[in-house]
Amino acid sequence: MSRKRTATGKKKIAWLVAGVGIVGGGFAVTTGSGFASQPGVQAAAPQAAAEAQGKVERRFTASVVSGVQIYACTKQADNTFAFTQRGVRATLQGGIKHSFVNPDSGPPQWIARDGSAVTGKVASKTPHGAGNIPELELTATQSGKSTGKLSEVVKIRRLNTSGGVAPAGACDPAKTPTTEVRYGADYEFISLCKRTPAPSTPARL
Repeated sequence: MSRKRTATGKKKIAWLVAGVGIVGGGFAVTTGSGFASQPGVQAAAPQAAAEAQGKVERRFTASVVSGVQIYACTKQADNTFAFTQRGVRATLQGGIKHSFVNPDSGPPQWIARDGSAVTGKVASKTPHGAGNIPELELTATQSGKSTGKLSEVVKIRRLNTSGGVAPAGACDPAKTPTTEVRYGADYEFISLCKRTPAPSTPARL
């Protein structure tokens, strides 16, 4: 009796182990096929990677070699006169010219020697100490040749500013209609450039 029961018990244990193996295998297959049946989950990562690799950000900095902020003595709302921004005239490293497109109204522009150019619209201002004009971040719009140093610039930052602040107090337009104040700054030009694709391997015939 004891031998038969022992043999029977061993058979039951063997079937239970086999059953667990089948169930465990079932879960493994179900789990794997479950993820594989969701193409959106797998496709999202390659798609995001492709978009991210479509363009590459490039930057270069050009400091002011010589530059002035230009102010005009203008009538204010309270009928007094004070200096307000009229324009800017600066030469940056690399021969980039910086000015206003239209005096008094702008917008600011940067023109490279190769004919590429951009205009800027102020997105944010950050104070940079008493006596210094603020640091700026500007969005750039193309206004020159489609190729060249500035042809793919999308953003400009005016950093490390020194001087350039308008004279304080009242002014007399008959005596001093305009004034120029020397300033310094570093201009960071940020471009989004198309990534050059790697050369493809020619197909073998």
